[in-house]
Amino acid sequence: MGMDPEIGGHDADGRMGVLLHLPVGTIAGDSAALRAELVHALRQRRPVAVDEMVQAVRRAGLAGLLDVGDLAIEQRLDAAVGITLSAWERNRTLHASELEELRTLGAAVARAGVPLWRLLTAVQSAAQAGWQYAVEHAVALLDSAQRPGLAGRLIADLSVDLFAMVGRIEAQIAAGYGETRFASEPKVLLPRP
Repeated sequence: MGMDPEIGGHDADGRMGVLLHLPVGTIAGDSAALRAELVHALRQRRPVAVDEMVQAVRRAGLAGLLDVGDLAIEQRLDAAVGITLSAWERNRTLHASELEELRTLGAAVARAGVPLWRLLTAVQSAAQAGWQYAVEHAVALLDSAQRPGLAGRLIADLSVDLFAMVGRIEAQIAAGYGETRFASEPKVLLPRP
């Protein structure tokens, strides 16, 4: 089964299809065009967004939690911003490889003996700072578009996407954390009744 190039999706080989192309002048087409414009603007300001997120995590006293493993906090958050922008641009969920990286982070934090709640608090701090940065730029872009209905719709769509993504991120980190934490604890066999 092939794919309809106007709708997008996966083709018979499982490869990602083209993006949704809607005629300009429709609400959905205008919204898609504004989303693409916002993602482009955020990509160009990516280092500033990453810095905002790093500073938020540091202000919360949680930076060391994201420095666990092979990546410094700046690299880890830069990768997270890249993944988020890619997901927003393509209107997609996280890939299996991205989810596996999150499980690996959770496992590394568990091996370091850091409580899971502290790691999840660091994730929330970074996500909130990144979202605030994105919204500031979205509002500026959308003000210039002079389409208030579209502004609300785009911000609502992106916020729903972000909440779902942060939930998946936290679930994968917790899964990796739990697998490592409970694998290292001694097994206690209970006597049979």
